[in-house]
Amino acid sequence: MRPPPILLLQFLNVCAGGGTYLMVCSGQASWSSSHWTATWVAGAMIATNLCYAAAVSQGGKLSDRWGRARTAILGAGICVLAGVIGMVLHGPWAAVAVGMIGFLGVAFFFPGNAGLFSDAGSADGGSVPLHTKVSRYNLGWSVGNLVGFGIGFCLSSHPHWGYAVAAAMFLTITVILWRWRSLPPQPPAASGDRADHPALPRLILLGRVGVLLFCLLGMSVISLLETALTSLVTPERAHVLATGALTAYALGYVLMFALLGLWSGWVMRPWRLTMLMLTLPAAAAGLWWVGRGGIPTMALLVPCTFLLGLAYGAAYTASLYYSLRLPHGAARAASIHETFLGVGSMTGPLLCAGFLA
Repeated sequence: MRPPPILLLQFLNVCAGGGTYLMVCSGQASWSSSHWTATWVAGAMIATNLCYAAAVSQGGKLSDRWGRARTAILGAGICVLAGVIGMVLHGPWAAVAVGMIGFLGVAFFFPGNAGLFSDAGSADGGSVPLHTKVSRYNLGWSVGNLVGFGIGFCLSSHPHWGYAVAAAMFLTITVILWRWRSLPPQPPAASGDRADHPALPRLILLGRVGVLLFCLLGMSVISLLETALTSLVTPERAHVLATGALTAYALGYVLMFALLGLWSGWVMRPWRLTMLMLTLPAAAAGLWWVGRGGIPTMALLVPCTFLLGLAYGAAYTASLYYSLRLPHGAARAASIHETFLGVGSMTGPLLCAGFLA
């Protein structure tokens, strides 16, 4: 039996990205309505990301040994449970529990699905370059985030229903993958762009450290931008500004993922990716100006977060690509990449809440 086609795997990542974002969105709405401070919101995000960072390496090991699809199904099933709990229970502490369970689930889903991407070929059975696979994988979850954002925006007056939609998305994943539940790992031959290379250990380490630092920045912005803006403008205006800025951030990394899938000139050339990350200083300067007392406007925040998203997309691609390029244990390597992502996402809100306090 062949692995699922890449287009189908991409759709599964759309569902997973959208469902995960909806859980976060519903949780933040619950914490906001309960008037939680930035420190408490950061603590809730730390708890959810801690579950992800602690479990994702086990997801990679399971994927390589037990099966890619089985591990992804297990993760999706846990997320369905989280969504059902969110539908039944209410309140900010229930939202924390749902977030922790949901992030535990995706800690198993994403390494499993990354392993399926690594093993998969094209629809006609031919080979697909690894940088294209990585791009398709990233476009799946990132477009899913945008889908989740759009659904969350439509449900802004009834955010609790986000849990129901998230549960339906992960149930869809479970049903689709069920026919591949017995598929063993089928890594490609260690040749071409899957061959070993003496620079791989160094590039993997650089990529993982980079994604940790960028996730520290990105999750700080995602978690606490609206809270920070509330001290400068009205809460209603802060919500509008944060919505526009976070949309631009997501569009930035989606665009970078698409670019790096079409252009292979960055592969094994780390300086070219580094040049693409030079949008970060401009983004930092603009956000620093707002933090120093500048007037927050959409015209200023949107370009800043868009540039931050571009740089994040380059760093994320580097870390995942070089991890999956290893000839053996691709899913486990991808899970270690996700561990660095989780640690950065957990640390960012903590540091940012300290600055805001």
